[in-house]
Amino acid sequence: MDIRGLRSFITVAQCLSFTEAAKRIYIGQSALSKQIAELEEELGVELFIRHHRSLELTPAGKTLLREGNSLIVKVGEVIEKTRQAQRGIRGNLKIGCFGIEGVFLPHALKRFKALYPQISIDIRILTLKMIEDELEQEELDLGFVVMLGNNLKSSRFMQRLIHRCPLCFLLPNNHPYADEALIDISVLAQDPFILLHETECRQGYDWFIDFCGKRGFTPNIPIKSTRMESIYWLVEAGMGVSFMLKDPKLNLAVPPSISVVGMQGEDAYNNIMATWKQEHHNPAISLFLKVLDNIAVGLQSDCSEHHNH
Repeated sequence: MDIRGLRSFITVAQCLSFTEAAKRIYIGQSALSKQIAELEEELGVELFIRHHRSLELTPAGKTLLREGNSLIVKVGEVIEKTRQAQRGIRGNLKIGCFGIEGVFLPHALKRFKALYPQISIDIRILTLKMIEDELEQEELDLGFVVMLGNNLKSSRFMQRLIHRCPLCFLLPNNHPYADEALIDISVLAQDPFILLHETECRQGYDWFIDFCGKRGFTPNIPIKSTRMESIYWLVEAGMGVSFMLKDPKLNLAVPPSISVVGMQGEDAYNNIMATWKQEHHNPAISLFLKVLDNIAVGLQSDCSEHHNH
């Protein structure tokens, strides 16, 4: 079974139309039909049920589509590794993290290491302010920062959205709203808030003040921190309420004495941005961004349901 025939089959299976598939891969429809017929003959199975105006995958066709996609990805990785062996790609990639990247970063690192085994990776867990400072000084090649809401203003660095999730409140278990699934921030107007310090995330701090202002109150923020871990401790101690991104994987790290409650609002979203300095020319940056792009496509579905309704 040659790869070209498998690619043609996958395109037809995705389109469920020989006409549309032939246009997509720029070959004649008769040539495409011949490729599929040869593949069916070689495998000894029917891949499609051909109706008058449509196609339907057979059980064998569904299996080949599922397994064939994995095979195409693997072949791509083999080709890339072979080319690297010729080029001898080496180097070091220094990445700054805040500690909330667990939803996508382990997958990205595993994929990157498979593709670029000669590039060593150095991960540093830092505050958001330290990440920006070290990017500026080129102590880091790439970092992840947080932006809140829907209006993602440009930064002095290059930025790319990697992961977007709804926000949720962190409330002590004995809080009156601890058992609610979703609340508006206005019901917490009398509560003290514990936030990241404005010097850590100026955009996020300003967004929060504006978010509260639109709902008719100015928040009381007696305590500020530089790390999410300390915010957990403070909320757990009953010293106030806070918020974070609502992600099933990350919310597992929240202590059991804290309730995670959904936040209402069309702009109640957290955005994790990959960020790097444009003048910093480590070639590993673009290679890692490409891996991030490939895995980020499917990530949003887990977090896309924001229970406003």
